[in-house]
Amino acid sequence: MTKKKAGLWTLKLVTFLVFAGLLYRISVFRITKNFDVVDPGRFYRSAQLTPEELDEVIHKYGIKTVISVRGAPENSEWVKGEKAVLERDHVKFVVASWMTDFFPDTENFRVFARALKEDQYPMLVHCRQGADRTGEASAIYGMTFLHETPEQAIEKNMSFDHWHLRFLHPAKSEFIRRWKGLDQMLESYDLCSPEYRDYAEPKYCPEVTPTTVQR
Repeated sequence: MTKKKAGLWTLKLVTFLVFAGLLYRISVFRITKNFDVVDPGRFYRSAQLTPEELDEVIHKYGIKTVISVRGAPENSEWVKGEKAVLERDHVKFVVASWMTDFFPDTENFRVFARALKEDQYPMLVHCRQGADRTGEASAIYGMTFLHETPEQAIEKNMSFDHWHLRFLHPAKSEFIRRWKGLDQMLESYDLCSPEYRDYAEPKYCPEVTPTTVQR
């Protein structure tokens, strides 16, 4: 192999490694901690925190339950770090994997809803950036426990103040507008029903074709 070819392959390899590193950082890290108090003493929100940041928030606010609405494999590095902190601090970990551009699937919605009803407060909810799915979860809390209207909950929890851009992820605010109350949603919410399937991820509702899904 000539020096020119060797140099070209080296450049390609370095470029690939840099690109892969950037993808990894994007998937694990976030713009800011995006931490905020939704309801003092009861409900808090954030982006994915580092183990050190999470430990600090747990002790400062007395967190008893952490709900992750971030979708990722359980063997992801961020999951391992988070679990280690929560196990050490005796904090319950609830995983309800939601997608940014769709309504929550039926089972993962119920996991979140049951946690709001049954698990111990104070709670912290997070996704990766703390912007879209976390905003949706915080709006649900606001409507359920703070008696906010859907529009009030959207304005408070789903704005650029928390890095959320509604026009890029319309499913999040649309789900809030279709809210019927926690108990009723727990009993009757079905992602694949005609009322909700226009924002269903196709893998959950095979009869819904990609062309019918609102993105």
